[in-house]
Amino acid sequence: MTDIQTSLPDDAAQAPLKNTRRAAIGAAVGSAIEWYDYSLYGAAAALIFNHQFFGTGSQVGGLLAAFATFAVGYLARPLGGIFFGHLGDKVGRKPVMVLTLVLMGLSTTLVGFLPTYATVGAVAPVLLISLRILQGLGAGAEYAGAVTLSSESAPARHRGWYASWSPAGVWIGSAIGLFAFRVSLSLTGDKFEVWGWRIPFLVSALLLVVAFLIREHVQETKAFEEVKKAREEGTTQDNVPLVSLLRSEKRRLFTALGTNFILTGYSYISQTWILSYLTNDIKMAAGISLVIQAVLLTVGAVTVLCFGRVSDTFGRRRLFLWAAGLGVLWPFPVFAIIDLKNPVLTTLALLVCFAGSVAATYAAQAAMLPELFPSALRYSGIAFAREVSGALLGGTTPLIATALLAWAGHWWPVATWMVVMATVAFACAWYSKKFRRDDEQWNDASFLNGGVEASKEVG
Repeated sequence: MTDIQTSLPDDAAQAPLKNTRRAAIGAAVGSAIEWYDYSLYGAAAALIFNHQFFGTGSQVGGLLAAFATFAVGYLARPLGGIFFGHLGDKVGRKPVMVLTLVLMGLSTTLVGFLPTYATVGAVAPVLLISLRILQGLGAGAEYAGAVTLSSESAPARHRGWYASWSPAGVWIGSAIGLFAFRVSLSLTGDKFEVWGWRIPFLVSALLLVVAFLIREHVQETKAFEEVKKAREEGTTQDNVPLVSLLRSEKRRLFTALGTNFILTGYSYISQTWILSYLTNDIKMAAGISLVIQAVLLTVGAVTVLCFGRVSDTFGRRRLFLWAAGLGVLWPFPVFAIIDLKNPVLTTLALLVCFAGSVAATYAAQAAMLPELFPSALRYSGIAFAREVSGALLGGTTPLIATALLAWAGHWWPVATWMVVMATVAFACAWYSKKFRRDDEQWNDASFLNGGVEASKEVG
Protein backbone atom coordinates (compact mmCIF):
# COMPACT_ATOMS: atom_id res chain seq x y z
CA MET A 1 0.00 0.00 0.00
CA THR A 2 2.83 2.38 0.84
CA ASP A 3 4.52 1.79 -2.49
CA ILE A 4 1.28 2.50 -4.36
CA GLN A 5 0.69 5.75 -2.47
CA THR A 6 4.25 6.86 -3.04
CA SER A 7 3.93 6.35 -6.79
CA LEU A 8 0.81 8.48 -7.09
CA PRO A 9 1.36 12.09 -8.20
CA ASP A 10 1.18 14.77 -5.56
CA ASP A 11 -1.38 17.30 -6.88
CA ALA A 12 0.15 20.12 -4.90
CA ALA A 13 3.59 19.39 -6.30
CA GLN A 14 2.31 18.92 -9.87
CA ALA A 15 0.35 22.17 -9.95
CA PRO A 16 3.34 24.54 -10.24
CA LEU A 17 4.84 22.45 -13.06
CA LYS A 18 1.47 22.41 -14.85
CA ASN A 19 1.25 26.19 -14.53
CA THR A 20 4.81 26.57 -15.77
CA ARG A 21 4.13 24.53 -18.89
CA ARG A 22 0.83 26.27 -19.52
CA ALA A 23 2.52 29.67 -19.27
CA ALA A 24 5.35 28.60 -21.60
CA ILE A 25 2.88 27.23 -24.15
CA GLY A 26 0.73 30.35 -23.93
CA ALA A 27 3.78 32.54 -24.42
CA ALA A 28 5.06 30.45 -27.33
CA VAL A 29 1.71 30.38 -29.13
CA GLY A 30 1.35 34.14 -28.84
CA SER A 31 4.88 34.65 -30.16
CA ALA A 32 4.11 32.25 -33.01
CA ILE A 33 1.06 34.16 -34.19
CA GLU A 34 2.90 37.47 -33.83
CA TRP A 35 5.69 36.33 -36.10
CA TYR A 36 3.42 34.44 -38.44
CA ASP A 37 1.94 37.87 -39.08
CA TYR A 38 5.33 39.53 -39.39
CA SER A 39 6.83 36.90 -41.68
CA LEU A 40 3.82 37.21 -43.97
CA TYR A 41 4.32 40.94 -44.11
CA GLY A 42 8.06 40.61 -44.70
CA ALA A 43 7.59 38.10 -47.53
CA ALA A 44 4.78 40.15 -49.06
CA ALA A 45 6.89 43.31 -48.83
CA ALA A 46 9.68 41.61 -50.80
CA LEU A 47 7.46 39.89 -53.39
CA ILE A 48 4.01 41.53 -53.59
CA PHE A 49 3.55 44.91 -51.94
CA ASN A 50 6.25 46.64 -54.00
CA HIS A 51 4.05 46.59 -57.12
CA GLN A 52 0.54 45.94 -55.72
CA PHE A 53 0.36 48.89 -53.33
CA PHE A 54 2.82 51.47 -54.67
CA GLY A 55 2.53 53.26 -57.98
CA THR A 56 6.15 53.14 -59.08
CA GLY A 57 7.64 51.55 -62.16
CA SER A 58 11.07 51.10 -60.58
CA GLN A 59 11.91 47.76 -58.92
CA VAL A 60 14.28 49.41 -56.43
CA GLY A 61 11.79 52.22 -55.78
CA GLY A 62 8.98 49.74 -55.17
CA LEU A 63 11.13 47.68 -52.82
CA LEU A 64 12.19 50.77 -50.89
CA ALA A 65 8.55 51.82 -50.51
CA ALA A 66 7.46 48.32 -49.45
CA PHE A 67 10.27 47.97 -46.92
CA ALA A 68 9.49 51.48 -45.67
CA THR A 69 6.01 50.28 -44.65
CA PHE A 70 7.72 47.30 -43.00
CA ALA A 71 9.78 49.84 -41.04
CA VAL A 72 6.66 51.81 -40.04
CA GLY A 73 5.45 48.85 -37.99
CA TYR A 74 8.72 48.86 -36.10
CA LEU A 75 8.47 52.59 -35.46
CA ALA A 76 5.06 51.94 -33.87
CA ARG A 77 6.34 49.10 -31.72
CA PRO A 78 8.10 51.26 -29.07
CA LEU A 79 4.85 53.15 -28.49
CA GLY A 80 3.01 49.88 -28.04
CA GLY A 81 5.84 48.55 -25.89
CA ILE A 82 5.82 51.59 -23.61
CA PHE A 83 2.03 51.71 -23.26
CA PHE A 84 1.32 48.00 -22.91
CA GLY A 85 4.53 47.40 -20.95
CA HIS A 86 3.31 49.92 -18.39
CA LEU A 87 -0.04 48.14 -18.20
CA GLY A 88 1.76 44.81 -17.86
CA ASP A 89 3.66 46.06 -14.81
CA LYS A 90 0.60 47.75 -13.31
CA VAL A 91 -2.41 45.61 -14.26
CA GLY A 92 -0.84 42.22 -14.89
CA ARG A 93 0.97 40.10 -17.47
CA LYS A 94 -1.99 37.98 -18.60
CA PRO A 95 -4.67 40.60 -19.50
CA VAL A 96 -2.18 42.68 -21.48
CA MET A 97 -0.96 39.67 -23.44
CA VAL A 98 -4.54 38.76 -24.39
CA LEU A 99 -5.21 42.34 -25.51
CA THR A 100 -2.07 42.65 -27.65
CA LEU A 101 -2.76 39.27 -29.23
CA VAL A 102 -6.22 40.36 -30.40
CA LEU A 103 -4.99 43.72 -31.72
CA MET A 104 -2.18 42.07 -33.65
CA GLY A 105 -4.23 39.23 -35.12
CA LEU A 106 -7.12 41.39 -36.28
CA SER A 107 -4.92 43.96 -38.00
CA THR A 108 -3.09 41.21 -39.89
CA THR A 109 -6.34 39.55 -40.99
CA LEU A 110 -7.62 42.85 -42.37
CA VAL A 111 -4.56 43.15 -44.65
CA GLY A 112 -6.06 40.26 -46.60
CA PHE A 113 -9.09 42.41 -47.47
CA LEU A 114 -7.23 45.53 -48.65
CA PRO A 115 -7.79 46.96 -52.14
CA THR A 116 -4.67 47.47 -54.27
CA TYR A 117 -3.20 50.59 -55.86
CA ALA A 118 -4.78 49.68 -59.20
CA THR A 119 -8.22 49.78 -57.54
CA VAL A 120 -8.15 52.78 -55.19
CA GLY A 121 -4.86 54.54 -56.00
CA ALA A 122 -3.02 56.30 -53.18
CA VAL A 123 -5.61 55.15 -50.63
CA ALA A 124 -4.16 51.61 -50.85
CA PRO A 125 -0.76 52.38 -49.26
CA VAL A 126 -2.46 54.58 -46.64
CA LEU A 127 -4.68 51.68 -45.56
CA LEU A 128 -1.73 49.29 -45.60
CA ILE A 129 0.38 51.60 -43.45
CA SER A 130 -2.52 52.15 -41.01
CA LEU A 131 -2.91 48.42 -40.43
CA ARG A 132 0.85 48.05 -40.17
CA ILE A 133 0.86 50.64 -37.38
CA LEU A 134 -1.88 48.80 -35.48
CA GLN A 135 0.03 45.55 -35.93
CA GLY A 136 3.17 47.23 -34.59
CA LEU A 137 1.36 48.62 -31.54
CA GLY A 138 0.09 45.17 -30.61
CA ALA A 139 3.38 43.45 -31.31
CA GLY A 140 5.32 46.07 -29.34
CA ALA A 141 4.70 44.35 -26.01
CA GLU A 142 4.01 40.81 -27.19
CA TYR A 143 7.47 39.23 -26.96
CA ALA A 144 8.37 41.16 -23.81
CA GLY A 145 5.23 39.82 -22.17
CA ALA A 146 5.93 36.30 -23.43
CA VAL A 147 9.43 36.02 -21.95
CA THR A 148 8.31 37.79 -18.78
CA LEU A 149 5.42 35.40 -18.28
CA SER A 150 7.39 32.24 -19.05
CA SER A 151 10.44 33.30 -17.00
CA GLU A 152 8.43 34.31 -13.95
CA SER A 153 6.42 31.07 -14.09
CA ALA A 154 9.48 28.80 -14.37
CA PRO A 155 11.65 27.29 -11.62
CA ALA A 156 15.05 28.96 -11.39
CA ARG A 157 17.05 25.92 -12.58
CA HIS A 158 14.96 25.58 -15.74
CA ARG A 159 14.23 29.23 -16.54
CA GLY A 160 16.33 29.21 -19.70
CA TRP A 161 14.52 26.14 -21.04
CA TYR A 162 11.00 27.48 -20.51
CA ALA A 163 11.89 31.03 -21.57
CA SER A 164 13.30 29.65 -24.85
CA TRP A 165 9.83 28.45 -25.85
CA SER A 166 8.97 32.06 -26.72
CA PRO A 167 11.78 32.58 -29.27
CA ALA A 168 11.07 29.08 -30.60
CA GLY A 169 7.49 30.23 -31.10
CA VAL A 170 8.78 33.26 -32.98
CA TRP A 171 10.57 31.13 -35.55
CA ILE A 172 7.85 28.47 -35.73
CA GLY A 173 5.36 31.23 -36.49
CA SER A 174 7.70 32.74 -39.06
CA ALA A 175 8.23 29.35 -40.71
CA ILE A 176 4.49 28.66 -40.81
CA GLY A 177 3.95 32.08 -42.36
CA LEU A 178 6.49 31.42 -45.11
CA PHE A 179 5.14 27.91 -45.62
CA ALA A 180 1.61 29.29 -45.95
CA PHE A 181 2.90 31.81 -48.49
CA ARG A 182 4.64 29.02 -50.43
CA VAL A 183 1.57 26.76 -50.40
CA SER A 184 -0.63 29.59 -51.57
CA LEU A 185 1.87 30.33 -54.37
CA SER A 186 1.74 26.68 -55.48
CA LEU A 187 -2.04 26.38 -55.32
CA THR A 188 -2.96 29.66 -56.99
CA GLY A 189 -0.21 29.81 -59.63
CA ASP A 190 -0.48 32.87 -61.83
CA LYS A 191 -3.35 34.13 -59.67
CA PHE A 192 -1.05 34.43 -56.67
CA GLU A 193 -0.23 38.10 -57.29
CA VAL A 194 -3.90 38.84 -57.98
CA TRP A 195 -5.57 37.25 -54.95
CA GLY A 196 -3.59 34.18 -53.82
CA TRP A 197 -1.31 36.21 -51.55
CA ARG A 198 -4.35 37.21 -49.46
CA ILE A 199 -5.12 33.67 -48.25
CA PRO A 200 -2.31 33.41 -45.62
CA PHE A 201 -3.38 36.76 -44.15
CA LEU A 202 -6.97 35.58 -43.82
CA VAL A 203 -5.81 32.34 -42.13
CA SER A 204 -4.45 34.56 -39.35
CA ALA A 205 -8.02 34.82 -38.00
CA LEU A 206 -8.11 31.08 -37.27
CA LEU A 207 -4.72 31.19 -35.54
CA LEU A 208 -5.91 34.12 -33.45
CA VAL A 209 -8.87 32.12 -32.11
CA VAL A 210 -6.63 29.17 -31.15
CA ALA A 211 -4.05 31.40 -29.44
CA PHE A 212 -6.74 33.34 -27.59
CA LEU A 213 -8.28 30.17 -26.15
CA ILE A 214 -4.88 28.94 -24.94
CA ARG A 215 -3.94 32.24 -23.33
CA GLU A 216 -7.26 32.52 -21.53
CA HIS A 217 -6.19 29.53 -19.36
CA VAL A 218 -2.80 30.98 -18.36
CA GLN A 219 -2.52 32.11 -14.74
CA GLU A 220 -0.99 35.35 -13.52
CA THR A 221 2.58 35.00 -12.23
CA LYS A 222 3.46 34.93 -8.53
CA ALA A 223 6.17 37.56 -9.10
CA PHE A 224 3.57 40.07 -10.29
CA GLU A 225 1.17 39.10 -7.51
CA GLU A 226 3.90 39.91 -4.97
CA VAL A 227 4.51 43.29 -6.62
CA LYS A 228 0.77 43.99 -6.63
CA LYS A 229 0.48 43.05 -2.95
CA ALA A 230 3.43 45.28 -2.04
CA ARG A 231 1.79 48.22 -3.81
CA GLU A 232 -1.52 47.61 -2.07
CA GLU A 233 0.22 47.45 1.31
CA GLY A 234 2.21 50.59 0.55
CA THR A 235 5.57 48.89 1.05
CA THR A 236 6.83 50.03 -2.36
CA GLN A 237 6.46 53.30 -4.26
CA ASP A 238 3.85 53.30 -7.02
CA ASN A 239 5.80 55.18 -9.69
CA VAL A 240 5.73 54.82 -13.47
CA PRO A 241 8.02 51.81 -14.15
CA LEU A 242 9.72 53.19 -17.27
CA VAL A 243 10.30 56.57 -15.60
CA SER A 244 11.96 54.77 -12.69
CA LEU A 245 14.20 52.89 -15.09
CA LEU A 246 15.19 55.99 -17.05
CA ARG A 247 15.88 57.91 -13.85
CA SER A 248 17.89 55.37 -11.86
CA GLU A 249 18.67 52.39 -14.13
CA LYS A 250 19.68 53.88 -17.48
CA ARG A 251 22.81 51.75 -17.78
CA ARG A 252 20.85 48.58 -17.14
CA LEU A 253 18.20 49.61 -19.68
CA PHE A 254 20.59 50.53 -22.48
CA THR A 255 22.75 47.47 -21.87
CA ALA A 256 19.66 45.35 -22.51
CA LEU A 257 18.89 47.45 -25.57
CA GLY A 258 22.37 46.93 -27.01
CA THR A 259 22.26 43.15 -26.67
CA ASN A 260 19.26 43.20 -28.98
CA PHE A 261 21.22 44.60 -31.94
CA ILE A 262 22.04 41.08 -33.10
CA LEU A 263 18.39 40.02 -32.84
CA THR A 264 16.93 42.98 -34.71
CA GLY A 265 19.15 44.39 -37.44
CA TYR A 266 21.59 41.49 -37.81
CA SER A 267 19.03 38.71 -37.89
CA TYR A 268 16.72 40.63 -40.20
CA ILE A 269 19.31 40.60 -42.94
CA SER A 270 19.12 36.83 -43.10
CA GLN A 271 15.49 36.54 -42.00
CA THR A 272 13.73 39.11 -44.21
CA TRP A 273 15.96 41.07 -46.55
CA ILE A 274 17.84 38.02 -47.85
CA LEU A 275 14.63 36.85 -49.55
CA SER A 276 14.74 39.92 -51.76
CA TYR A 277 18.48 39.43 -52.42
CA LEU A 278 18.06 35.78 -53.40
CA THR A 279 15.15 36.43 -55.78
CA ASN A 280 16.15 39.78 -57.31
CA ASP A 281 19.96 39.61 -57.34
CA ILE A 282 20.95 35.93 -57.20
CA LYS A 283 17.92 35.14 -59.43
CA MET A 284 16.75 32.13 -57.43
CA ALA A 285 13.12 31.20 -57.97
CA ALA A 286 10.81 32.73 -55.35
CA GLY A 287 9.57 29.27 -54.40
CA ILE A 288 13.11 28.00 -53.69
CA SER A 289 13.92 31.12 -51.66
CA LEU A 290 10.80 30.68 -49.54
CA VAL A 291 11.67 27.03 -48.90
CA ILE A 292 15.20 28.00 -47.82
CA GLN A 293 13.76 30.53 -45.39
CA ALA A 294 11.28 28.02 -44.00
CA VAL A 295 14.08 25.48 -43.44
CA LEU A 296 16.20 28.08 -41.64
CA LEU A 297 13.38 29.10 -39.35
CA THR A 298 12.35 25.53 -38.56
CA VAL A 299 15.90 24.47 -37.71
CA GLY A 300 16.31 27.71 -35.76
CA ALA A 301 13.24 26.91 -33.66
CA VAL A 302 14.70 23.51 -32.72
CA THR A 303 18.18 24.80 -31.96
CA VAL A 304 16.91 27.72 -29.88
CA LEU A 305 15.25 25.20 -27.56
CA CYS A 306 18.51 23.24 -27.33
CA PHE A 307 20.41 26.40 -26.50
CA GLY A 308 17.77 27.25 -23.89
CA ARG A 309 18.74 24.03 -22.11
CA VAL A 310 22.42 24.87 -22.53
CA SER A 311 21.93 28.33 -20.99
CA ASP A 312 20.64 26.74 -17.78
CA THR A 313 23.98 25.00 -17.22
CA PHE A 314 26.59 26.83 -19.31
CA GLY A 315 25.41 30.32 -18.36
CA ARG A 316 23.36 32.78 -20.39
CA ARG A 317 25.90 35.58 -20.62
CA ARG A 318 28.71 33.18 -21.57
CA LEU A 319 26.56 31.57 -24.27
CA PHE A 320 25.56 34.96 -25.62
CA LEU A 321 29.18 36.10 -25.88
CA TRP A 322 30.28 33.00 -27.80
CA ALA A 323 27.37 33.26 -30.23
CA ALA A 324 27.76 37.01 -30.76
CA GLY A 325 31.47 36.44 -31.44
CA LEU A 326 30.54 34.03 -34.23
CA GLY A 327 28.13 36.68 -35.50
CA VAL A 328 31.02 39.11 -35.88
CA LEU A 329 33.07 36.63 -37.93
CA TRP A 330 30.46 35.12 -40.28
CA PRO A 331 28.81 37.83 -42.47
CA PHE A 332 31.52 38.04 -45.16
CA PRO A 333 31.83 34.25 -45.60
CA VAL A 334 28.05 33.80 -45.80
CA PHE A 335 27.66 36.26 -48.68
CA ALA A 336 30.61 34.76 -50.53
CA ILE A 337 28.93 31.36 -50.31
CA ILE A 338 25.54 32.73 -51.37
CA ASP A 339 27.15 34.19 -54.49
CA LEU A 340 27.96 30.63 -55.61
CA LYS A 341 24.21 30.39 -56.38
CA ASN A 342 23.91 26.88 -55.01
CA PRO A 343 20.68 26.44 -52.99
CA VAL A 344 22.16 23.71 -50.74
CA LEU A 345 25.31 25.68 -49.92
CA THR A 346 23.23 28.83 -49.44
CA THR A 347 21.00 27.02 -46.96
CA LEU A 348 23.98 25.63 -45.02
CA ALA A 349 25.70 29.01 -44.90
CA LEU A 350 22.58 30.74 -43.62
CA LEU A 351 22.08 27.96 -41.08
CA VAL A 352 25.38 28.91 -39.48
CA CYS A 353 23.91 32.38 -38.93
CA PHE A 354 20.72 30.97 -37.45
CA ALA A 355 21.84 27.93 -35.51
CA GLY A 356 25.30 29.12 -34.52
CA SER A 357 24.75 32.78 -33.83
CA VAL A 358 21.19 34.13 -33.86
CA ALA A 359 19.49 31.09 -32.26
CA ALA A 360 22.07 30.90 -29.48
CA THR A 361 21.88 34.60 -28.64
CA TYR A 362 18.09 34.46 -28.87
CA ALA A 363 17.93 31.57 -26.38
CA ALA A 364 20.40 33.17 -24.00
CA GLN A 365 18.64 36.53 -24.10
CA ALA A 366 15.16 35.07 -23.49
CA ALA A 367 15.99 34.48 -19.83
CA MET A 368 18.85 36.97 -19.54
CA LEU A 369 16.64 40.02 -20.15
CA PRO A 370 14.10 39.15 -17.42
CA GLU A 371 17.04 38.53 -15.06
CA LEU A 372 18.35 42.05 -15.75
CA PHE A 373 15.25 43.80 -14.36
CA PRO A 374 13.43 43.65 -11.01
CA SER A 375 9.87 42.31 -11.08
CA ALA A 376 8.11 45.67 -10.71
CA LEU A 377 9.91 47.10 -13.76
CA ARG A 378 10.43 43.96 -15.81
CA TYR A 379 7.73 44.18 -18.48
CA SER A 380 8.43 47.86 -19.17
CA GLY A 381 12.19 47.37 -19.22
CA ILE A 382 12.17 44.45 -21.65
CA ALA A 383 9.57 46.05 -23.92
CA PHE A 384 11.48 49.33 -24.10
CA ALA A 385 14.87 47.69 -24.69
CA ARG A 386 13.59 45.36 -27.41
CA GLU A 387 11.25 47.71 -29.21
CA VAL A 388 13.45 50.80 -29.30
CA SER A 389 16.25 48.73 -30.81
CA GLY A 390 13.66 47.16 -33.12
CA ALA A 391 12.50 50.59 -34.28
CA LEU A 392 16.09 51.68 -34.87
CA LEU A 393 17.22 48.52 -36.64
CA GLY A 394 14.59 45.81 -37.13
CA GLY A 395 12.32 47.75 -39.43
CA THR A 396 14.98 49.90 -41.06
CA THR A 397 17.61 47.23 -41.75
CA PRO A 398 15.90 45.79 -44.88
CA LEU A 399 15.54 49.37 -46.12
CA ILE A 400 19.17 50.20 -45.31
CA ALA A 401 20.43 46.95 -46.86
CA THR A 402 18.50 47.60 -50.07
CA ALA A 403 19.93 51.12 -50.28
CA LEU A 404 23.49 49.94 -49.49
CA LEU A 405 23.33 47.25 -52.15
CA ALA A 406 22.01 49.71 -54.73
CA TRP A 407 24.73 52.22 -53.81
CA ALA A 408 27.71 49.87 -53.91
CA GLY A 409 26.43 47.33 -56.44
CA HIS A 410 27.88 44.70 -54.09
CA TRP A 411 27.06 43.08 -50.77
CA TRP A 412 30.17 44.16 -48.83
CA PRO A 413 28.50 47.21 -47.14
CA VAL A 414 25.64 44.94 -45.99
CA ALA A 415 28.10 42.45 -44.50
CA THR A 416 29.97 45.30 -42.79
CA TRP A 417 26.70 46.53 -41.30
CA MET A 418 26.07 43.06 -39.87
CA VAL A 419 29.53 42.98 -38.28
CA VAL A 420 28.92 46.35 -36.60
CA MET A 421 25.59 45.20 -35.12
CA ALA A 422 27.04 41.94 -33.79
CA THR A 423 29.95 43.84 -32.25
CA VAL A 424 27.61 46.19 -30.37
CA ALA A 425 25.66 43.20 -29.01
CA PHE A 426 28.88 41.49 -27.90
CA ALA A 427 30.10 44.62 -26.11
CA CYS A 428 26.80 45.12 -24.25
CA ALA A 429 26.66 41.48 -23.17
CA TRP A 430 30.19 41.84 -21.84
CA TYR A 431 29.17 44.95 -19.89
CA SER A 432 26.08 43.21 -18.47
CA LYS A 433 28.30 41.53 -15.83
CA LYS A 434 27.81 44.72 -13.80
CA PHE A 435 24.12 43.89 -13.41
CA ARG A 436 23.91 40.08 -13.47
CA ARG A 437 26.31 37.15 -13.23
CA ASP A 438 25.81 33.67 -14.57
CA ASP A 439 26.48 32.22 -11.13
CA GLU A 440 23.40 34.12 -9.82
CA GLN A 441 20.96 32.98 -12.50
CA TRP A 442 19.68 30.15 -10.28
CA ASN A 443 18.97 32.49 -7.36
CA ASP A 444 15.29 33.44 -7.02
CA ALA A 445 16.02 36.44 -4.80
CA SER A 446 18.44 37.80 -7.39
CA PHE A 447 15.82 37.24 -10.10
CA LEU A 448 13.13 39.15 -8.22
CA ASN A 449 15.47 42.05 -7.46
CA GLY A 450 17.14 42.26 -10.86
CA GLY A 451 20.66 40.91 -10.53
CA VAL A 452 23.93 42.09 -9.00
CA GLU A 453 23.01 45.72 -8.47
CA ALA A 454 19.46 45.50 -7.09
CA SER A 455 17.27 48.34 -8.29
CA LYS A 456 17.21 51.23 -5.82
CA GLU A 457 13.64 52.01 -6.76
CA VAL A 458 11.37 49.24 -7.97
CA GLY A 459 8.32 51.18 -9.04
